[in-house]
This record gives sequence, structure tokens and C-alpha cells, in this order.
Amino acid sequence: MTINSKFLITALGVGVGILGWASVARAEAPSAAPEADAAPNEFAPALRREEWLSSLGLHASLGLAFGGDELAVLTYSDGSTTTVHAGEGVSLSGGLTWTPLWLGDRVGLGLGLDAGWKYKSTLVDADGSIKLERIPLMASVRSLVAIDSSWHGVVAAGGILELNPHLYGDGVLGGADARFDDALGGMLELGVLWGRPKGFGFEMTGRWTILSYEYMGESSNASSGSVNLTAHFFL
Repeated sequence: MTINSKFLITALGVGVGILGWASVARAEAPSAAPEADAAPNEFAPALRREEWLSSLGLHASLGLAFGGDELAVLTYSDGSTTTVHAGEGVSLSGGLTWTPLWLGDRVGLGLGLDAGWKYKSTLVDADGSIKLERIPLMASVRSLVAIDSSWHGVVAAGGILELNPHLYGDGVLGGADARFDDALGGMLELGVLWGRPKGFGFEMTGRWTILSYEYMGESSNASSGSVNLTAHFFL
């Protein structure tokens, strides 16, 4: 196990410990009087604390990222050029979210875990193309802020570990092959979530990732901004 992996697992463990302590503390607190409960027609968040199991969800995401330093600039025989940046690419990922702690009925705190695949390829041409692949792993602390019974604002922050960033070519560029060191960085995410308990939900977020790649002693900025669409299934 690498130092980066140990760091990410330790950070996640600390987050789980904090949430567990907070959940126990809340469970030991006096419960609200029955008359304080909301009437059926009043505000009732989709993922409220009373519906504990509905706070656990599975999800799949599609993202589009831009940014980072230039890793390669290709000039084709017709004079056109294309560039591969360290932070750009299309990503596919899946994972789970868990929101066990609610402050009142409107603000939820929880964790998110994601694993995926991020890919960028230049346009295929007779001269060859360049591709960039990596495997991002992400652990985050998430907050949901209820807007109404179905809509929530989403705020998330955490760490991201990109495994085996690999830049390589094909065609006449088949000799290009650079494997960067695993990269550890941070992320901040903002967006909105629509969803209901024990059903489906949809999320749209913007994410800023701070990251750098190392190769043979040289560092490249791999930070990026991305737009992400996520489908949830709340258990």
C-alpha cells in the first residue's frame, strides 16, 4: 500500500469516527415532543433524519473536466493542432453516499466514496493520436441543505487519489509512453440534488480539483474544473 493510499484511508477513517461520535451524541439527546413534529402537509425533507436507511445511496456519475498544464501538443500533416491537458477528460465513476447525521430536518452531514476511470484522447488521425488515462478514487465529507421536500443543495470537500496516470500514443506516435506517479490532491464540489427516499435521485454539480502529476522529477499542474451528472438510488 502506498503512502498516498494510507493517507486517504486515514482521512476517511477520521471522518467516519467523527460522524459516528456525532450520531451517538444525537441519539442520546432528549427527543422532541410529539407536538413539535411537522404536520403531514408541512415541510418534510426527502432525506430527513427519521428515515435513516434512506440516507444510504448508490450512484453512478458522468463528468467532463477541463484544465491543467499542456502535456502534449500535436501538429498534423494538414497544419491543424490539438493539445492534451493534464486535468481534462471524460470520467465515469460509481460509489455510495451515507448521510446519517441531521441537524434539525434541513441540514445533513455524511460521507461519499467514489471510484472511476478518467480518459482523454485526441482525434484519431493518420499521423497518430495521444491518450491520457487514470483511475481516480475520491473520499469526501458531504452536506445536504434541504430546499424543499425534494430539492437539496450539495456541498462536498475531500481528498482525491489518481492512480497510474498514463500518457501514451498510437500510430506514428506509438513511441510516446509516460507513466506519472500516483497523485494525491483535494476537491471542492457544489451543486443541487433532487431525490426522494427509497427511490431515484439526480444530482448536478461543479467540482474543482487541485492536483499535480510528477514524472522524472518534473511536476505538471493537473488541476481541473468539471461538470458532473449523477444518478442516485436511495435504499
